[in-house]
Amino acid sequence: MSSLIDSKPGETFRIGELRLLGRQRRRLLEMGLIPGAPVSVSAIGVCGGRILRVGEARIAVDRATARAIDVARESAHE
Repeated sequence: MSSLIDSKPGETFRIGELRLLGRQRRRLLEMGLIPGAPVSVSAIGVCGGRILRVGEARIAVDRATARAIDVARESAHE
């Protein structure tokens, strides 16, 4: 598994562990970033954050948050 910070636009992942606590963790879970959920990277922000597509939603996370989200790359055969 790698961190979301290592991702590039167009890549698809499954969410692994959220290495966050408290309100920040709960808020990401409420927005659909739950372990096992598929997510794709739409763009990289100016300061290094990521803009994610989760289902029909687009979610922006800052660089520090992206670093704390573990992801597993989707296989090309899936």
